[in-house]
Amino acid sequence: MDMQKSSIQKDTKSPESILDDQPDKLEKLSNFLSRYQVRRWCAFEWFYSAIDYPWFAKREFVEYLDHVGLGHVPRLTRVEWGVIRSSLGRPQRFSEQFLKEEKEKLNQYRESVRTHYAELNAGTRDGLLTDLARPLSIGQHVIAFHPRAREIHNGIVLTVDRSRCSVQFDQLELGVEYIMVEYLSVGLDLNYKSVRVHPLH
Repeated sequence: MDMQKSSIQKDTKSPESILDDQPDKLEKLSNFLSRYQVRRWCAFEWFYSAIDYPWFAKREFVEYLDHVGLGHVPRLTRVEWGVIRSSLGRPQRFSEQFLKEEKEKLNQYRESVRTHYAELNAGTRDGLLTDLARPLSIGQHVIAFHPRAREIHNGIVLTVDRSRCSVQFDQLELGVEYIMVEYLSVGLDLNYKSVRVHPLH
């Protein structure tokens, strides 16, 4: 019993000691993120453009299970799994051809979203589909890949075109750049300060 108490006491830290540990952790994180390759990996891992996010959030296998009426079933028998696998056909190998097909599907999706946005702006379409991101607007806070710096920076949209936007970056030395829509993510207007990407010194 005493051993359990002592192990619990070792694991629990007082709020003061937790706060004392924070500067060290913050310094370690800052040091870690000061590496270009780490920041690049983080961007590739977690940065999704506003136009692409619904595409990548879609789960085709779950949609298929819902389509065949098995989305609500938590466990399937071996026979049921065999039927599902056979109906899906032969699995695709991760190959150049597979990547080419997926890229083509993504580009078709992007073009359909751009067409939808253009019809909204022209007034020929009534509303926005529920699974699409809102179109970018002038004055909107964004997080974008800077084409020359090749890193993510904060900025504000100055102009909106069909496939690109003019963005004024918050760091004045980065200036104004035309950025393809697929390299822009939306910042939150209400709490913009909390989602800023802080430059490392």
